[in-house]
Amino acid sequence: MHRSTETADGFPQFLFTGRYKLLSGVSQSAVHCFTAMMRTTKRRRGEWIFVLGDPADSIYFLQAGRIKITALGEHGHEVLHEIIGPSEIFGDTSTILGIPRTTSAQALEPSLLCEMGRKDFESLLTMYPEMSLQLLKSVGLRLKKSEAHLLNVICNDVSTRVREALLELIDFEPGAEPNRPVRIRITQQDLANLIGASRQKTSQALKELEDLGVLRLRYRSILVTEPHKLRSDPVLEGYRERTPWRSVGPLNV
Repeated sequence: MHRSTETADGFPQFLFTGRYKLLSGVSQSAVHCFTAMMRTTKRRRGEWIFVLGDPADSIYFLQAGRIKITALGEHGHEVLHEIIGPSEIFGDTSTILGIPRTTSAQALEPSLLCEMGRKDFESLLTMYPEMSLQLLKSVGLRLKKSEAHLLNVICNDVSTRVREALLELIDFEPGAEPNRPVRIRITQQDLANLIGASRQKTSQALKELEDLGVLRLRYRSILVTEPHKLRSDPVLEGYRERTPWRSVGPLNV
């Protein structure tokens, strides 16, 4: 199911409500109610949707674009929790708990958001309890992802974390095809924040991959010319020759 409209500046809005996991298996009346309660807005690249400490009075569903979720580290540096892709929900935890925002959300590119107020969302869950189960599954999946990310930071060296992050980010790029070159729209600093490493260590790992012919570094992006080589043994052997294995990630960031 979808509905298409035009904004004042000609940016198309496509409301594919069927893509949201929250609506998986729910009735048509629930979908109609969900759609009626949402407000669709456009956000510019670099625009903040909310920042740490803001009142949490809305939840968001990403329709198009990408959003980064960040927090502040111990010494005030940015920690990138995750990058949100189309059809994903965010901003729901603080909203449901009724506490101020514990993270910040910023648009990485022009994005379309579907926003719903806290009271409307609570009413929706009360009217359609099956949505609560889907929401619980969504929260559980995010928790498992966070646990895997923490384990990755603890157990893997920077080079391994860079490769795994690039493989995951490829899935976010629209039109990406297996074994075909793909441009990942991320800065080296954001990539470093995402994997919990320093910019210097991250740049070094990327340069090694560039020397191996796996990718090319571009302005605000990374062109992966040989995606399959990110998983191949020759790349891993190249890393082992250049960078000794380190078992505890945080000590070499």
